[in-house]
Amino acid sequence: MVDLRVVLVGVEGPVNLGVIARTCVNFGVKELYLVNPVASLEEAVRYSARGRELLLNAVIVDNLDKALKDVDVSVATSAIGFSDGDTIRQAISIEDFVEKVVVKARKLALVFGRESTGLTREELMKTDFLVTIPANPDYPVLNLSQSVAIFLWEIWKRTGLKPSNIPPRATRGDIEKILSILDTITSQIVSSEDKIKRCNIVLRRIIYRSLPSVYEAKVLLYWTRRVERKIMMK
Repeated sequence: MVDLRVVLVGVEGPVNLGVIARTCVNFGVKELYLVNPVASLEEAVRYSARGRELLLNAVIVDNLDKALKDVDVSVATSAIGFSDGDTIRQAISIEDFVEKVVVKARKLALVFGRESTGLTREELMKTDFLVTIPANPDYPVLNLSQSVAIFLWEIWKRTGLKPSNIPPRATRGDIEKILSILDTITSQIVSSEDKIKRCNIVLRRIIYRSLPSVYEAKVLLYWTRRVERKIMMK
């Protein structure tokens, strides 16, 4: 997994700051840098939940250069990703960024600007990339904490640890065992070969489309076996 540093420049809202610290912990970020923060850290702690320790240990610096020290790649974020003729406002999308940049980086700094005014042109020029999140052209400006969450989520999907709150999916072998028994059941209760074929096709598609977990497949296999046994005993 890429080593991430989240850099907040002039963060103004304590709620945003607290939520961002929590979000960093959600996605395994170990470094939080604050450049001239306006928000009260004491108040932000109230909104940080399990991000409290990260927030209390955040590195506070007085300029962006210090926050970008010792990183391989730095990325500025902005809702204004394109302006014709502006060499600075030539962003890449977050999808391209994750696919082509993140996977090659070792130490990466994600730089986010102020809630009210974002990053200055001078600050934008200090980073290696400008990345934007595609959104409604009529209102593409996202809340700061939402922007951080989206960036970290997109990076996590490509490089993060395997989540423990998603159950393992049943294997093809598990599903085929269930379908084999369902085929047998169908042949016992449906007389027409054509209808048997159609039923089996529909059942196959429904079960594969449902993406059962290992546990769900286990319960379904138990149920089909019981049904098969009851039918065969008649």
